[in-house]
Amino acid sequence: MKLFYTPIHSFIHKILVTAHEAGVWDQIEVVPVYPVRHGYSLGAINPLHKVPCIALDDGTMLYGSQTAVEYLDSISTTGSRLYPPAGPKRWDALRRLALGDTMFESTVIMALERSEEPPRASVYSWYWPKIIRGLAQMEEDAGNGFESFDIGQASSLHALTYLDRQTQRGLPPPVPTGYDWRDNHTNLRDWFDEAIQRPSVTAHLNKDFEGDDSPEYCQSKVAEVLRAQQKDPGPGPYKPVPVDFVPPEN
Repeated sequence: MKLFYTPIHSFIHKILVTAHEAGVWDQIEVVPVYPVRHGYSLGAINPLHKVPCIALDDGTMLYGSQTAVEYLDSISTTGSRLYPPAGPKRWDALRRLALGDTMFESTVIMALERSEEPPRASVYSWYWPKIIRGLAQMEEDAGNGFESFDIGQASSLHALTYLDRQTQRGLPPPVPTGYDWRDNHTNLRDWFDEAIQRPSVTAHLNKDFEGDDSPEYCQSKVAEVLRAQQKDPGPGPYKPVPVDFVPPEN
């Protein structure tokens, strides 16, 4: 299968964590994608043009990160699943998955808005309180403890490290300058410091991507998926595709 994802490893990708925890990393061909750069459009195979997404060998596309990680977990070879079986523990894990994913998306919106001239203050006044309340809930959850590592925790790692990436770069008020969520979330900090030692995290965190991450390579893999779907990928080694709106690099 092919995993289309952004190879920026200064934050924790929950899909990479899931692939390692599930023991299926060796079954995956990674395809680097930079969604806000020209030449990397996935529009021909994913109408949302978002990563991560997975292409199965028969051309089936799984997009939406929650769909992709659940698929990887479902084919786990390790015997331990990040998704608990039906019951209260599963609902709790899914609740925390939704919390982490929504906090991540909120941070993405604030980071993209930063490139606007001028940034709209309403974006930050709307999304930043969500982050603060989310952190308070994560602190409470961490204080209650976890029996085992699950998909909710993988999502929390993703959200927290991406938040770190953007607050270190600086976000407009009401986001405080130099904000660090660790300062007043001790339970969350202690859990985080332990969780990031997991092999599924250390396998990629703060490690440079090694391999071809060119737009030509990306589009050659898009063409392979189209052929698997019995669609014409167009002439040449890869199919040129329309460029989506590309905001300034952030």
